[in-house]
Amino acid sequence: MPITRVESLVYGVTDMAAGIRYYENWGLEAVERSDSGAVFRTPAGQTISLRPIDDATLPTAPDGEQSTLRQTVWGVESADDLAALAAELSTDREVTSATDGSLSTVDESGFSIGFAVSQPATVEAAPPLVNLNENAQRLNETVASLPQARPLRLGHVVFYISHDGADRAVSFYLDRLGFRLSDSTIGRGDFMRCAGSRDHHNLFLLRRDGSAGFNHAAFEVRDFDEIMMGGACMKSHGWQPDTTPGRHILGSNLYWYFRNPSGGNTEYFADMDCMDDDWEPRIWEKSPGFALWSIDDPDQPPAPPPASLS
Repeated sequence: MPITRVESLVYGVTDMAAGIRYYENWGLEAVERSDSGAVFRTPAGQTISLRPIDDATLPTAPDGEQSTLRQTVWGVESADDLAALAAELSTDREVTSATDGSLSTVDESGFSIGFAVSQPATVEAAPPLVNLNENAQRLNETVASLPQARPLRLGHVVFYISHDGADRAVSFYLDRLGFRLSDSTIGRGDFMRCAGSRDHHNLFLLRRDGSAGFNHAAFEVRDFDEIMMGGACMKSHGWQPDTTPGRHILGSNLYWYFRNPSGGNTEYFADMDCMDDDWEPRIWEKSPGFALWSIDDPDQPPAPPPASLS
């Protein structure tokens, strides 16, 4: 029953107009939009749904009294995989099935999770052309303009979990859902990837005192230019960054985080580490840190790294 990727996200929001405007400015395609909700889609075929916070059909969430992510749906390869998941998970928790065959249940921290047969779309994404010494990939071509960010896919989600029961929460994803561990900082957090993914992480569970909650969702763009153009566009529309741009240590990806009115943050990322089953998970006694480097912004007071990765 290999899980392949994040298939969709469902938010419960208090300000629908702001939530819609945010994801439009973020660079996603709106496939449905009204005062009562919206659905956005990535070129890879994943969806982000915004629903009113008082929608009675929304799943509950540990931090559900505010705008936040209400459900993460994970993609699997086949209907047989869904059946296997239903049989395994129903041994100790309620599993419900929708008319489309998708499943819903709750993980060890109280987050609603779903499973559906993945519907990937082919994405044509050529790597950027770079001139380096005698290697002129961009011969007789200038950089006259740069595109606005158009995220290719939804890469990962990050949640806070309580220290109480954290080991059980991580074990649920590793031992029951087949996720692979990439990096773990003892007592701090665990980076995991789906069995069907080579990303350094598709899920990060960050331990903290207190209750569980949603932290951020991350969207892959082509390169650092697109991160910078996307961030500049978001700032021009009045959206507030939560960090300056930089490059992470764990995962190695380039990043820029923004505060999402629908809950948590969103992250533009590019150039993340890729792993297969030959990778040996690294266990850190102390966090190696948040960033290899980050850019100072003279127009923005310095902010501490977000708790998600510090």
